[in-house]
Amino acid sequence: MTADVIAVCRPFRAVHGRNALTAGGRVCILLSERSVDFWTRSASAHTWQRGPTVTTTYWSADIETMPRERIELLQFDLLADTLRRCTNVPHYREALARVGAEPGDIRGLDDLTALPCLDKSMLRSLQPWGIQAVPLGEVARLNATTGTTGLPCNIAFSRSDLRNIGELGARNLTAMGVRPDDVAWQCYGYGLWIGGSSLDRAFEEIGVTTFPAGPGRTSLAIERLRDLGVTVLSCTPTFALLLIERAHEAGVDPGTDWKLRVGIFGGETMSPAAMSRLAAAMPAGFRPHNTYGTTELGGPFVAGTCEHAAEQGAFHVWADHHLIEILDPETDERITEPGVRGELVVTTLQRQASPMLRWRTRDLTSWVEDSFDCPCGRRGHPKISWISGRSDDVLKVRGSLVMPSQVEDVVCAAVGTGVGWQLVVDRDPDGLRATEAIVVVELADGADPGTPFELESRLRDRLGIRLPVVAARAGELPRYEGKARRVLGLAEFADVAPAVAGRLPGTPISSEPAVR
Repeated sequence: MTADVIAVCRPFRAVHGRNALTAGGRVCILLSERSVDFWTRSASAHTWQRGPTVTTTYWSADIETMPRERIELLQFDLLADTLRRCTNVPHYREALARVGAEPGDIRGLDDLTALPCLDKSMLRSLQPWGIQAVPLGEVARLNATTGTTGLPCNIAFSRSDLRNIGELGARNLTAMGVRPDDVAWQCYGYGLWIGGSSLDRAFEEIGVTTFPAGPGRTSLAIERLRDLGVTVLSCTPTFALLLIERAHEAGVDPGTDWKLRVGIFGGETMSPAAMSRLAAAMPAGFRPHNTYGTTELGGPFVAGTCEHAAEQGAFHVWADHHLIEILDPETDERITEPGVRGELVVTTLQRQASPMLRWRTRDLTSWVEDSFDCPCGRRGHPKISWISGRSDDVLKVRGSLVMPSQVEDVVCAAVGTGVGWQLVVDRDPDGLRATEAIVVVELADGADPGTPFELESRLRDRLGIRLPVVAARAGELPRYEGKARRVLGLAEFADVAPAVAGRLPGTPISSEPAVR
């Protein structure tokens, strides 16, 4: 090891809460004892600084910077352990029996694809205990899915599973630039949903001072963000945009009155244009980051952005905990080329209480050009693009595929649009005519009256079809404190925005003529 590098074993991490710090001008790398030999050979390739000028930091440096080849060997061992654990679950035993396989026969990804995928409808049929692989006495916690698409599903967590949430969360947040001296305002939900408690665990692991506020209470949040020097905000991007809007209404300028420097956003899709709009309203130097996960997969830290990934709209998947595939939603063929959108399928590698074999997330993503070559050094943990939508949310409008995230990207990139927008869908229940859709957008005060026509033109260029755009006044569309529901049927829209519903052209609830 060079004279400028000191190896320090993992127990000392509690002193500083991170894996790298400077001492007397030298770099101290915090390692587990078994990884010292690896880092003796490779430490000279990495440089760290402590404090606000950190450019590359790791929570668990040994595993985060492990080469791809070693990660794949580790995945092989972890997959074997997972399959043995899955034999405690009748559903998995039957799945293995149907293909004539024993756990020892599955030696890698190619063998794993012989097993069927597990999806939400199948998981619901296995309730109330789902795919629990340990006795109830070993279950420390039961969380549940949100139930937005049907019956909530119970997901079990052992004490080891909960510790892993803290570990993966600390990795995510450290990669995003969160430090022990930060103050966080945590707005993800609590109760049976796992989001809020997971963020709490991650913040505690790092040593961050946290306000566990949960969603809502926007007036209080606006004041506390101004008065208490809060530096980190965790919430859905939709709620962050709502806070910005309400702050301006209260005479508070987020760009100058708040001290935020890191945003931890997730829980819903977020287009690059919406992320840029959010960042532009925040203080100079504010960095928006994206965290990804699901309750079924163990919480919101399956993947997260580093500084480089955030710039390209991608995040790292923690490969020592998750084995991923990207499949063509139509053919189930595996996609390996960068830039080709497909459905993310995940096998968990260290879950004890509720292991997931080939969990079909329905989330759409793609490999990126440098999936295994990120400048941050996490080359064994592949990067995939931010979730662009869900395979079961893609709309077919007059024969063309439309994704809500595409509409959001166009709307948020346009000058003069407000916070609220909705995609209103008119479906024929008998299927005798094509589905129609209308984009409803709030316009900001003083916006150009021609903005709706400009949006129609941009949407036609992006989607290849014409979608009518209807302007709404500020405050006429619903606001969301959790996940936004951007796609609504006609009746649903009439319930939440009655003043605008009567202005939709050519619909059964409209007084306006159809626009041709």
